Amino acid sequence: MDALILPRARILVVDDQPAKRLALTAALDALEQDVVQAASGREALRHLLTSEFAVILLDVRMPDMDGFETARLIRSRQQTESTPIIFVTAHDRAEADMLSGYTLGAVDFIYSPVQAEVLRAKVSVFVDLHLKTLTVQAQERRVRELENQQAQHELLKLSSAIAQSADPVMITDRDGIIEYVNGAFEAVTGYSAAETLGRTPDFLHDGLQSAGEQQGMWRTLLGGQVYRAELTSRRKNGEEYHENKTITPIRNAAGHITHFVATSQDVTYRKRMEAELHALNASLEERVRDRTAALEDVNSELEAYAYSISHDLRTPLRHIASFADLLERTSHDQLSHNAQRYLRIIQEGAVRMEALINGLLDFAKTGRQEMTRQPLELGNLVTEIIGELRREPGAQQVTWTLGELHTVQGDLLGVRQVLTNLLTNAVKYSDPERPAQVEIWSELLADEHVVHVRDNGVGFNMAYGHRLFTVFQRLHTTVEGYGVGLAIVKRIVNRHGGHVWAQGEEGRGATFSFSLPHVPTETEADSAHRVPHP
Repeated sequence: MDALILPRARILVVDDQPAKRLALTAALDALEQDVVQAASGREALRHLLTSEFAVILLDVRMPDMDGFETARLIRSRQQTESTPIIFVTAHDRAEADMLSGYTLGAVDFIYSPVQAEVLRAKVSVFVDLHLKTLTVQAQERRVRELENQQAQHELLKLSSAIAQSADPVMITDRDGIIEYVNGAFEAVTGYSAAETLGRTPDFLHDGLQSAGEQQGMWRTLLGGQVYRAELTSRRKNGEEYHENKTITPIRNAAGHITHFVATSQDVTYRKRMEAELHALNASLEERVRDRTAALEDVNSELEAYAYSISHDLRTPLRHIASFADLLERTSHDQLSHNAQRYLRIIQEGAVRMEALINGLLDFAKTGRQEMTRQPLELGNLVTEIIGELRREPGAQQVTWTLGELHTVQGDLLGVRQVLTNLLTNAVKYSDPERPAQVEIWSELLADEHVVHVRDNGVGFNMAYGHRLFTVFQRLHTTVEGYGVGLAIVKRIVNRHGGHVWAQGEEGRGATFSFSLPHVPTETEADSAHRVPHP
């Protein structure tokens, strides 16, 4: 706060004798205040009309109007009723004068002849009190000035913010008569302030808002609540537009609603985009339905075709296999060595062809089977599959290592088929030069479970890894197989919303991995939504 500069206190000396006035003034000069002299009571009253005094030294005995009469008139004025009065009187009149003086509100008496030290001591008390009062008043005045400046600054800032707001602002009285609109209102509606002030906002919604909506709005506002709605309005050029409107009641100090402030946002473009997006979504949904139906028809045709082909192929294939077996039983000894070798090739080819047909049918079925997702304990599934592999005739010795295996959400038959194919492949492609080892574990990464199957088998060249999950593609021609198992794995995992991949090195084994989306359990969901206690 700026430093306050206070005026000097004024002291009024009233005496009809010039010598006494000069003597009193000289005695008060040491106080370094302004001393004003008056030769009569009337002159003193004239000074009191224009100036404020810290103390009045008033001679009791004066002609025309004595000190008591002057004091009575001073006390009769509201502006001077509390101004300190010190009477100056002679010793021989002290007792009688004091009684009359105190009755008139005197604060003290000084006896003639006046002693300068006594005079200064008595007067300085009231001068100090007066200066302190002036200081407090000046500080209070300064605080009020600063508060007014701050209020004006805030009011100017608020007024500028409303005037320059990018959103339309309208202020009405309690009856809905418009008293103010900002520039954005004029720009959006096309109506100038001159065309708007004094009217109600009804002209913006004429025919676009029902009587029920109007009544509901006024019921909300007069109830003291904020009204929010999406309204359709009309610009000056007749064009309709959409706006999100908020109307807030304004109350006075007594709590009575006096005005309403309405702010709005032009959402016409957004509404148009929403309508276009809705139409596009409807069109896309229709196209998706059409394409889904077409795909279902194609899949049904392909499945029927696959079964038809398998039936058509199996009949001559069975003839080939049957006659080859018959030829071997009836004429084996009569065939030459080469003929016997050719016959074995025919028989092996028939068996291979039968397996390929079965693989093709299995692959086609994976896209048609219904999926039922449920919690699956991977550890239990893997243990069951390993038990089945161990019980197969001629099963080879394998060291199985099971790491952490989570509970996942998936189709039981589908996930079991995936694990069976991967574990079977790990055993099938083991290296005959060293004991077979297979490790299975899972991990939770972000929002998915990842399952790994690692073996120490023959591995594969990563340059050809893209062929692994394609039907009828094989990287190892020396090992039995028809290139369907991994293709089935990929299709099942994809249907679950996951993906499958592999890493390997020739002669050093391979790791096959697949992911399944993580679906939080009820306990996990509750923990995620629980608000921490402070």
